[in-house]
Amino acid sequence: MPRATAHRCTDMHDDGLQARFDHLARWLDELRSISLHWATQPLQVDTKSDGSPVTQADRAIESALRARIRMHHPHDAILGEEHGDEPGSSTWRWIIDPIDGTASFVRGIPLWGTLVGLEHRTERGEPVVVAGVADYPALGERIEASSHDAAWWTRADDRQRCRVAPPRPLHAATVCTTSTEYFRSSNRLDLWWRLGRAAGSLRGWSDCSALLLLCTGRVDAVVEPVMHPWDIGPFAAILPACGAVWTSLTGELTHLGGSVVAAASDELHSQLLTLDELRST
Repeated sequence: MPRATAHRCTDMHDDGLQARFDHLARWLDELRSISLHWATQPLQVDTKSDGSPVTQADRAIESALRARIRMHHPHDAILGEEHGDEPGSSTWRWIIDPIDGTASFVRGIPLWGTLVGLEHRTERGEPVVVAGVADYPALGERIEASSHDAAWWTRADDRQRCRVAPPRPLHAATVCTTSTEYFRSSNRLDLWWRLGRAAGSLRGWSDCSALLLLCTGRVDAVVEPVMHPWDIGPFAAILPACGAVWTSLTGELTHLGGSVVAAASDELHSQLLTLDELRST
């Protein structure tokens, strides 16, 4: 798959971002065949403490990425879903979800991907995701951003700018979310019902595939009441780069977990936040 060249960044060393972004694109090219191989094998599915599934494929992909990072960028920190937080001494941290959408992966449904965000600490010590790649091996698609200014969508040999859909009001919008269980566990089941009544269409194209569809203009919004840093990872860079508006459901702009509401326009984003605010009235 063609690799993008990183855009210049004004708040850090250009070579630092460029080298990491180019390495990441190459590594994900290499790991595609591995994850697709695992997708055809019988897998042992374990249940983690948070109730989510994990397989040997998740652990193997993350281990492979960690080994490459340690070899080429040994001072960087790493945060991964399966192997936890590994501190570093540089201003960089890699945020990894080796297989986002494991429930789909183990059932042969192609709506899964490998997510990696590149987080950089500013001079004030603030962690900011400045670049990221979301790769979808079973779909043959990839979205990426090496700055917050432009995102790219590649499928087969076609590479084009990644842009959200034209603005639509909520009553005409297609909104994606993964599962009612996340609304139930976060005490937001009433929000799911409101979404179903207010949106033009509420769809379960789930996990990272929903954000792929938003970023490429195929749906209008995504609402996820439970998100971890590795779920958000690269999308903290890709979403603004493709023109999306996003925050948590409480209105915070953070990639460190909680929830996500992302939309193709300010107006739609505000309408979705208002639906959640109604739950306490």
